[in-house]
Amino acid sequence: MGLLREAVLAGGHRPGDRVREAPLAVRLGLSRRVVRAGLRAPADEGMLELLPGGATAVPAVTAKDVLDLYALRAGLGALLIRRVAMLGPENLAPASAALAEVCSAARDNDHIRIREDDLRFQDALARIADLPQAAGTFERLTARLRMFVTVLDMDYSQACDTIADEDTAVHDALRDADGNEAARLWRVKIERCVRYMIAQLPEDDVAPHLWTTLAGRPRLHPGEPRSAAH
Repeated sequence: MGLLREAVLAGGHRPGDRVREAPLAVRLGLSRRVVRAGLRAPADEGMLELLPGGATAVPAVTAKDVLDLYALRAGLGALLIRRVAMLGPENLAPASAALAEVCSAARDNDHIRIREDDLRFQDALARIADLPQAAGTFERLTARLRMFVTVLDMDYSQACDTIADEDTAVHDALRDADGNEAARLWRVKIERCVRYMIAQLPEDDVAPHLWTTLAGRPRLHPGEPRSAAH
């Protein structure tokens, strides 16, 4: 049902919008029953909200949602990255190819393409780790993150070079088989992403304390500079 997920993400939905099954069925050449059944998986993953009667809607995104997702992504990503370093640089080819796409998008200043290429680079690293359950969980978090980015209509026009530089730094550390440095750089990337995404939401005084609790990191002060990255 990957095509169904992509169709939902490309639908331009806003928080609270119902996902209409009939247009999706026509676009994908499927029956409405198949579409309705297929929407249960993204609902179970938190990408969609399941409504009474079996309908689905795009959920609102809160500061707690963002911090919850990134706390998981930070820890799980660091584990997978250390595993990639242990396996050695000879396994990096899929990530290297994905990184080339990230850098190409940065050179073109294509902020639409780079946000997808960045996530593909991260998913490539997860798959290289050869930990199927951990990688599967990471990729489900990626799908949910895509929905957050879509719902918040995130603007990465000022972040292309930052994203490419951060991904290159992680890749270079892995090429040197330095798992600790790669994991540190990954957490730096996550910290910046949290600050940027939280800045898109209404002020929430709980958010800084929650991030400290979830990730053991300093408070996110409202006045701090924020940069965009996945």
